[in-house]
Amino acid sequence: MGMSTVTAARIYQGQKDGRRGEEGYLHFEKFPHVSLIKTYNVDRQVPDSGATATAFFSGIKTNFYTLGMNSLAKFNTCNVEIGKKAHVKSVLQWAQDSGRDTGFVTTTRITHATPAALYASTPNRDWESDMDIPESEREKGFCKDIARQMIENSPGRNTKIILGGGLGKFRNVGNKTSRLDNKDLIQEWKDDKYQHGTSYRFIENRDQLSDPTLLDNEYILGLFHSNHIPFELDRNSETTAPTLLEMTTTAVKFLQKNNKKGYFLAVEGGRIDHAHHLNLGAKALEETVALSKTIEAVTKMVDLENTLIIVTADHSHGFTVNGYPGRGNNILGLGDTDKYGLPYTTLLYSTGPGLPSHMHKSPEDPSRPFMNLTGFDTTNKEYLQRSSVYQADSSHAGEDVPVYAIGPMAHMLHGVHEQSYIAHVMGYAAEMGPYSKQTLAMDNTYEQSYITDILSYDAIMDPYSKESLTT
Repeated sequence: MGMSTVTAARIYQGQKDGRRGEEGYLHFEKFPHVSLIKTYNVDRQVPDSGATATAFFSGIKTNFYTLGMNSLAKFNTCNVEIGKKAHVKSVLQWAQDSGRDTGFVTTTRITHATPAALYASTPNRDWESDMDIPESEREKGFCKDIARQMIENSPGRNTKIILGGGLGKFRNVGNKTSRLDNKDLIQEWKDDKYQHGTSYRFIENRDQLSDPTLLDNEYILGLFHSNHIPFELDRNSETTAPTLLEMTTTAVKFLQKNNKKGYFLAVEGGRIDHAHHLNLGAKALEETVALSKTIEAVTKMVDLENTLIIVTADHSHGFTVNGYPGRGNNILGLGDTDKYGLPYTTLLYSTGPGLPSHMHKSPEDPSRPFMNLTGFDTTNKEYLQRSSVYQADSSHAGEDVPVYAIGPMAHMLHGVHEQSYIAHVMGYAAEMGPYSKQTLAMDNTYEQSYITDILSYDAIMDPYSKESLTT
């Protein structure tokens, strides 16, 4: 959800509401504090979601495609000694250690990169089930897949409410084998809660989420699809999965029950990214609008005098709003013409699968390989915007992404910061993790030097980065 996505979604939302669009705002754009965030990984200019989520959830930058570990971890390599040294705690653990209830909501699999960075530690973000781990690494026996870590380890097992997709990573669904160990991790989750004498409920559809007795439980786990939750534009009368709005408002109501110490909730509109990877611009914008509406609903449910809300992205995409279209021109429509007078869409991608569908199979003039889009329905939800470079899956982009904030300590988000800075803002605002009273009481020098550096300079970078080791 980079700046181009925010801009396009703002226009898209306005046009859906019958306006020209450019003059509008997504709800979070009205937040009073805005900053830019540098998203690079320790070893890459352009990042992946595992390393970026680790940065803003744990306060430390790390290597491409690793998750919940510092840069000592080597991609795709299971090493028990390095694993112990490289493990980092997230804000989810910080919140639980401070006595707060916690939860997370996502439209992706709950074992996918961004939500998994809250609770898992792995040298490969794709190791969501044991079947995803290469045999050479699986045989070592000490690298747990992400789903097992969520069920068996802290802070995953102690998270009060978890809502999203990805049931297939926790047990075999139907005739499809997704776990080689044949474990039923959902049953293990239930057994754990029963053995500890706590009330719990596992739910699988929208009707169960809306059950008024659901909130009477101490733990809730909702997995509404074997894979990701469907795109908003793909929903129909047979869709049983709840929306991001429905999941999030339920989670807020649940966490507000025990609000003496406050709570921590992470919410991800993860299918914005998925649509961009597929060059499906309409779906990406619809998912962004859905996130905006969810944030609007949450701001009305909470006390903003005591609740910090931060909205950001883990990275951007090579997605552009270009040409010279007139005011109010359909954001999904044709925006301008090329050198040969052929129209092209306002929205384009730098990489991805959208290139072949726009090319003549045998052009009469090789210098003019693109088809004439006149008469094409470029507003169709399945229309792939053209990409410049053909890839089966679009690459991320490396520019800074925005962060919007409102509530206590939101003013700390200003200027340009490292992505890891976000976790420190959350910790400092809530007096948790490295900013808890217990931690600061143990080391007054730490309080004076470390916090001064956070406030006056920037976020802490990875101590194992080349820059840190050099200095």
